[in-house]
Amino acid sequence: MRGNGRVALAALIAAALLAGGCVRYVARPLPPAQSLASFEARRPDDAALRERIAAVFPALAGDWPPARWDRAQLFALAAAANPELAVVRAEYDAARAEQAVAGLPADPDLSLQTEYARREQRPWLYGLGLDIPLRTAGQRQLDRAIAGSAVEAARANLLEQAWQVRHRLVAALSAIEARQREQALLAALERLQRQRGDHVARRVAAGEDDAGEQLIAREAQLRAAAARSEAATALAADRAALAQALGLPLAAAAALATDWPDWGRPPPVDAAVLAGRREQALLARADLGAAIAVYSGTERQLQRAVARQYPQVVLSPGYVWDHGIVKLPFALGLHLPVFDRNRGEIAEAEGARALAGTRLLALQARIHGQIDAARDAEAGAAAGLAAAERRAADAREQHERARRALDRGAIDRGEALAAEILATETALDLLHRQADLQAARLALEDALHAPLSGPELALSPAVEDSEESR
Repeated sequence: MRGNGRVALAALIAAALLAGGCVRYVARPLPPAQSLASFEARRPDDAALRERIAAVFPALAGDWPPARWDRAQLFALAAAANPELAVVRAEYDAARAEQAVAGLPADPDLSLQTEYARREQRPWLYGLGLDIPLRTAGQRQLDRAIAGSAVEAARANLLEQAWQVRHRLVAALSAIEARQREQALLAALERLQRQRGDHVARRVAAGEDDAGEQLIAREAQLRAAAARSEAATALAADRAALAQALGLPLAAAAALATDWPDWGRPPPVDAAVLAGRREQALLARADLGAAIAVYSGTERQLQRAVARQYPQVVLSPGYVWDHGIVKLPFALGLHLPVFDRNRGEIAEAEGARALAGTRLLALQARIHGQIDAARDAEAGAAAGLAAAERRAADAREQHERARRALDRGAIDRGEALAAEILATETALDLLHRQADLQAARLALEDALHAPLSGPELALSPAVEDSEESR
């Protein structure tokens, strides 16, 4: 039975080696109540958030949290706290983990066999064998290239998601800036319409005006009150959108004091800078980079499918203790693709490549159209703002003349109120045109996937470098 012992010992050694290299499972439950409590307790000055910000934006972490938040600091906070960005970052890490094992040799299959022959002097047969698929260096290189394309696509998706977070953040912040300024003007307009209504009511009571004038004044007052209420509702929604982009509870986000000194009047962009950004977007915008990586991956998958139409070699060495005789069998096998399944794989890979290529070209054309449309929209918004500025200046001048005339007794209080109401309404229109211009600039930045002004310009290289080093 010494042969039997050798076979059993070999099997035990093989099992021990396999078990010794295994990773133990570690449970990590995630109770919803616990995760909810953790999110609701999140604050901008959390130590964990500060550590993440310091890892990516070390220049911002020295004096954290700031007293007033500019767009760069808010984006740094969102980059550390936004849960949607964390999901895409985890997908990128998963793709890198898959890349680490791509192209490794195929695992062998171990088989154990036994046989009992009653009439033999040594009735037992013991044996073990291995089936080792042989993958060529070219096949393994293709696997590594496919995994590399997946990593590039995941990295581009991460940058794209980071940009989308920034865009939603700045859009919400811009809306909040507009709503806060609008509320002050609407409150003034409501007050003036109330004063005008009281003035008309006195004139109607004195028989100086028709009763219809009082109805018109009352309707104007109600419209002003409704506009102020709608603005307050919209402001609450914008603050919720800001909190969602930041990845913070609403109460924590609403407590942030923000700073945007040039809101509504974005600085002009040099034509050469804009042309360079446009070319970069048309060739390497983040979502376009992901589409390019996906297309590259489908190319490699087609190459692998074509390579699989040839027989695959399988080596099968073994050891057998055959009723007292030691045998060392060795077999050479071929995996034969004889049922045309490989043709289907090739056709599927060709279709995937054609689809990826079509999507890439469609996205590039869409980016081209987005940039041109955004540039035209900004030019139109700038012209609208210039016209609104002229109207507002004329209305302010009329209001000033009416105020002086009221002081001299040349006009009554109703005419002066009408001039002040007109000045306030044109100031509201001017504010809306400023908001339109700022929205047009944000749309242009979104089409380019690049900030054109502001403190975020210093963060763009840091974001890309941090993801390169992950």
